[in-house]
Amino acid sequence: MNFGDILDKWEAGGHKAIVDKDAAAQKSADKKKMSSASYVQKLPPQDSLDLHGMTQEQAWKALNDFVAAAKFRGLKKILIIHGKGIHSQDSKGALTELVKRFIEGDQRLGAYGFSDKEHGGSGATWVAVRQ
Repeated sequence: MNFGDILDKWEAGGHKAIVDKDAAAQKSADKKKMSSASYVQKLPPQDSLDLHGMTQEQAWKALNDFVAAAKFRGLKKILIIHGKGIHSQDSKGALTELVKRFIEGDQRLGAYGFSDKEHGGSGATWVAVRQ
């Protein structure tokens, strides 16, 4: 078989991809761990976004940009600081609800929950970024 025959066979799809089984197994194990809220909760946040003082429209855009950048950078866990809503009339916090809706509707994000006291308690939400 000459080079031309080999090239023709390659271009026709006759080649077989080389698969690193160890790397594939590690990637699968990492993906499974990152889907566990208890595992992700223990990781420190790798970056944070503070939404204080933003309107809902500004916050939504900031969230979208922040998540895009976090995914591009390969971050596993981020922190979104939205406040507790102590200055809002209903004490629920408009940004808290907005953040929840954003996370639940965004395919790039996974498990999430309120932060520990060290990182803001119920005034901040940690989120796993899907890779």
